[in-house]
Amino acid sequence: MPQHRPPVPIVIPAYKPGATLVALVDALVARGADLITVVDDGSGPAFAEWFEDIAQRGPVHVLRHAVNLGKGAALKTGLNFVLAEVPGILGVVTADADGQHDADDILRVASRLGKQQESLILGVRQWEKRVPWKSRLGNLVTRVLLHLMVGQKLSDTQTGLRGIPAALIPHLLKITSQGYEFELDMLIACKHRAHPILEEPIRTIYTQGNQSSHFRPVLDSMRIYFLLFRFGMVSFFTAVLDNLVFVLAFRSDGSIARAQIAARLCAMAFNYLGARRVVFHSQQRHAVVLPKYVFLVLGNGLLSYFLIRGLHGGLGWQVVAAKLVAEGFLFVVNFVLQRDFVFTSHGPTGEATDWSAYYAHVPPTAKLTRRYTTTVLLDAIRTHASTADGDGRLGIVEIGGGNSCFLDAILSGVGCRSYDVIDTNEYGLSLLAGKLANHKVLRLHRQSVLELQMRAEADVVFSVGLIEHFDPEDTRKAVHAHFDVLRPGGLLILSFPTPTLLYRITRRLIESLGMWKFPDERALTPDEVTASVEEHGDVLTTKTLWPLLLTQSLVVVRKHASPRPDGPPHHPEPRDAGPQ
Repeated sequence: MPQHRPPVPIVIPAYKPGATLVALVDALVARGADLITVVDDGSGPAFAEWFEDIAQRGPVHVLRHAVNLGKGAALKTGLNFVLAEVPGILGVVTADADGQHDADDILRVASRLGKQQESLILGVRQWEKRVPWKSRLGNLVTRVLLHLMVGQKLSDTQTGLRGIPAALIPHLLKITSQGYEFELDMLIACKHRAHPILEEPIRTIYTQGNQSSHFRPVLDSMRIYFLLFRFGMVSFFTAVLDNLVFVLAFRSDGSIARAQIAARLCAMAFNYLGARRVVFHSQQRHAVVLPKYVFLVLGNGLLSYFLIRGLHGGLGWQVVAAKLVAEGFLFVVNFVLQRDFVFTSHGPTGEATDWSAYYAHVPPTAKLTRRYTTTVLLDAIRTHASTADGDGRLGIVEIGGGNSCFLDAILSGVGCRSYDVIDTNEYGLSLLAGKLANHKVLRLHRQSVLELQMRAEADVVFSVGLIEHFDPEDTRKAVHAHFDVLRPGGLLILSFPTPTLLYRITRRLIESLGMWKFPDERALTPDEVTASVEEHGDVLTTKTLWPLLLTQSLVVVRKHASPRPDGPPHHPEPRDAGPQ
């Protein structure tokens, strides 16, 4: 059992609890919980004995509602108390009072939050056939709809075991929802406050068919799904207003362009206020949000105009019918752009890239560019790589490969005797850990490229998007470190951004939109990199990857078979005999 004390307090909302609450509090106290706040959500005199009992425990505070206000209200009462009374907290862990959460799982979520302090940690249950129908019903459809709302697949949207970062709590206290829907609003708030949502597997515990749960499947699900349809409702009334103004203006004037402008201006004012306040709970200043929204409206209006002109002039459709089809096509596009661009805070620019946030929300454009990079990488390996003994099975090391997007393609495309991934990011490596069972050659190492401890003599060492995240001196050290795990005569492949005009224009545009996620990225010239690699190897080929827009250079190097007389000595360490 975990013995260390969690770095965050625990809040437990309770409505008409039983002995399971007392048992949970006792277990947490026995394991050294710092502070436990239990909120009695108007349970009534019949349950006062339970709360009086747990209030006698040393680190336990009991707060009371005179009447039942709902789980969301109870959570906010506990969060407000902790934030006001316990200075310097890293965050808060919330848990249910019905016995569904094990004390060890609660403390593990607290520990995870202590390590990843800007992330919301969800304790996710493993869904099995024996799971009661109330919980299965409450989670099934919600997962699908919430994927659309937050742009991330979540396996347990209604879990009450959550590690909430301290920076998010003040924004949660302003949310108006009071019941179970508060927990879904919390997920939406995370998306739009740029807090990654991470998952921590926990035990699935149900007592007597989950009878102690006060989740009402029909009523509470209707209230939850209403939240998920808020964007649809706002968009529906926006579309009605937009099309009504368009029809009236077009019949009065006969000009598609002027009718489109009039309709879009009226719809824009209505939709902006509705989306900002009702759908996305944005608390950003108008000066930040409005320019992005206007930019979206202008682009959307132009695209809609050309679609209408094409359907009307090219296919002979009626103008109103063409308008309805064009707007219907753009509905999902508008939602995604408002979700990910307009009403999402991208956080302050820091000194280092937040890789956990990036791995949690990989941009759709990155998923496309990775396919091209994978093709180029595989071509370089097939063309230039070889093994020392000629058996064709390569030893490969990927540095900076947390959540590697190249692993599956490489393992299926070339024969490998080993595939080692080195990264400092715990979350990125945890995403790969699920593949260990399927890929027996895969080994994971949490190390920095600047302080490599791994011993190996790989046939191929590569990194993509790594060495540009250091200052010039550390970039040189990082390049040299690649050779430390590469055998003499082995192949080194480096891919890094290079400052072409296309790169500078693309990056400037992304930065102006507030969507740039790599504040420490320093575009490198090929000359800077080749000057570092030539101390240890011969450059076989260089290539500029133009289709990526944020253009990359690919450098392929063969390590010297022996140290050059005029170069520094290089002594690769013996091959590792097993996983680190």
